[in-house]
Amino acid sequence: MKDFLKFIFLGIVKTPKVKMVRDLNGEIKEMQTGFNWQFLLLGGFFGLPLFFKRLWGWAWLMFCLSTVQVISFYLRFKQLLSATTVEEYYAFQETDPIDSAAGLLLLIFAVLLAFKGNEWAVKRLLKKGWRFVNASDPTVVQAVQKWKISKHYLKPVKDRDRL
Repeated sequence: MKDFLKFIFLGIVKTPKVKMVRDLNGEIKEMQTGFNWQFLLLGGFFGLPLFFKRLWGWAWLMFCLSTVQVISFYLRFKQLLSATTVEEYYAFQETDPIDSAAGLLLLIFAVLLAFKGNEWAVKRLLKKGWRFVNASDPTVVQAVQKWKISKHYLKPVKDRDRL
């Protein structure tokens, strides 16, 4: 139970991680490899974990789909509260195709991002100039092979003299 609470509230999971360093200032980040439970469970909540991983396009898409669902729920709930006859009550139970499509897309994208989100986040960091701290680490080598990342990202990080 303790691990589950750490996962839900703090995002701490026991999955293999790779360390990445930014050449310019020596900043270090730990990135997960494999399945991302946060994207699956919380990605449909306005795309918040996607904003934290800076996957902007996906984050805004999930935010828009979540907003459509909230607005649809609000309008349907408002209709339910204003129902005075049985016919109006049963009209509430009709499904809205836009709401159904938004819900289905949220589910599909959450599953897709759970499998591919960490890969896309690491590739984005590599394009921004980040490198792996220990390129000979078996976790890094396995992730590079699995994600089909170019081998030139496995070059060791250059140590620079700092003032």
